[in-house]
Amino acid sequence: SSSGNHRKPSHVSTQSSSPVSTSSKRRSDYINLISSEEDDDFDDIKPKKAKRDAVEKSIPHPIPHQAFRHVEIPSKEQGPIIPATPQARAQRARFLNNLSQLNGPKVKVFNDFDESSPPINFRFVNVSMLGPGVFRAPNEVMIGCECKKRYGPNPGCQYLKCECLDDSALNDSGSRVFPYSSAQRDAGSLRNFYLESRHHIYECNEKCNCGDDCKNRNVQFGCQVPLEIFKTQNRGWGLRCLVDLQKGEFIDTYRGEIVTVEEANARGANRSADEGNYFMNFDKFTEPEAITKTDFLAHFPDKLRWHATKVANGEWTPYRKDGEEMWLNPAYVPYLYVCDGMHMGGPTRFMNHSCDPNCRLFTVSYNHSDSHLYDLAFFAVGAIPAGTELTFDYKDEDDRSVITHQEALEVEKRDGYMPQKCLCGTSECRQYFFN
Repeated sequence: SSSGNHRKPSHVSTQSSSPVSTSSKRRSDYINLISSEEDDDFDDIKPKKAKRDAVEKSIPHPIPHQAFRHVEIPSKEQGPIIPATPQARAQRARFLNNLSQLNGPKVKVFNDFDESSPPINFRFVNVSMLGPGVFRAPNEVMIGCECKKRYGPNPGCQYLKCECLDDSALNDSGSRVFPYSSAQRDAGSLRNFYLESRHHIYECNEKCNCGDDCKNRNVQFGCQVPLEIFKTQNRGWGLRCLVDLQKGEFIDTYRGEIVTVEEANARGANRSADEGNYFMNFDKFTEPEAITKTDFLAHFPDKLRWHATKVANGEWTPYRKDGEEMWLNPAYVPYLYVCDGMHMGGPTRFMNHSCDPNCRLFTVSYNHSDSHLYDLAFFAVGAIPAGTELTFDYKDEDDRSVITHQEALEVEKRDGYMPQKCLCGTSECRQYFFN
């Protein structure tokens, strides 16, 4: 998954239902899901759209190996607080109207603490928007697989020499690993091989011959589960799913405005700590700027003179990290783009941090020729009961060491900023994490 300097600061399941056999059955299930929510939270003020039109617009692309499930969230002792003042009611109406622009299952909002609503200066989008200086690789260089259409759903591209899997990760036996399970008990769920790693996911694309019902198409269809943005007790707004999620199930993508690194740095410099920086780096296929001296001598012994020249010219200053001297990496490849979810994005923008998260971010590509842009997709790392807050690790690194208050103060003195205080409350809490 993505990692880097720009991070968002803080501000089990039953088996899935059987696959739907026809598109009419999926449409019926979805309309039943909507009609069962007549007493929706925050439904006292409705968007100015006809409900039938909203339902028709939000019916997602069919995914044969998944089916909609009806809401089964435990009932709350106290219902939502209805805004009393005209200003609060207007803000809530504006946010709900904005929220209605999303495709897929209806996203709800719940607040039983006060009459506030999520920020109205946030625009919900179904896909990330490209900012100035950001470009996707042209479709002309996208290559699709030549698998026969009948092979897409059964037996599936995973049993063939599918070109879309050519760059997929290898297991210990040297075989390519298909990302999604085809077993009926967990159809469409991400396999453990991926869940327990940071391997990139390649899905079939619009130029593939296998068809839309191919089992190697999942994230590209968008969110397929009902989500709810809700007010937490001490961490602002959070996100939860209204149905049980099984291990490996796809939830939704992280979206926003994709900008250049230079633009992201400029925006970050102008935002206060209270505002937060909702940045995600597209750095999956990059190489770090610095490596240890030990690794340098092992892999680049012919670059010693090159490194000495860089140091002598003031282009690089070695420093120490975790007891190791860090040298400039000759294979350094910087990342170009950053996803800014501050003012636009999807419901996952409201996911909070946890040192013991139940979700994880994975990178997903459709165009093998584009290593700079791809989807950022959240999957459940374990079974998640309905109504459980969805969280992920903002730091997303293997280092799990605890950062004490004294160490945080030393960082503030050295670097000029205080590490973020963690409020996850789990037994794995690291107390502070770096942004």
